[in-house]
Amino acid sequence: MAALLTVKNIQMTTATVTVNTEIVAKLNAYAAFTSSTPDAVIVSALEYVFAADKDFITFNEKHKDHPALLRVKEAKTPQKRRKVRQSDSTPKVS
Repeated sequence: MAALLTVKNIQMTTATVTVNTEIVAKLNAYAAFTSSTPDAVIVSALEYVFAADKDFITFNEKHKDHPALLRVKEAKTPQKRRKVRQSDSTPKVS
């Protein structure tokens, strides 16, 4: 039997969500079934819902200023490494 969704791997942004353990188990199973990642399954499922829900499409067209409710993690910028002086790396004896 063919998969219901066509799952594609794309560049992702990290966000935090909470789901119940039954959803996690099914998500892992569907990812294995489609030879994909759980992240790609979530994105494909949401794309499907957003395209299929006519009421949401109408709402989204009328309300462009949505509050940012999803907790998105900021990308960490590389920091310069501090040079360690010899005196900083030598243990102090009391």
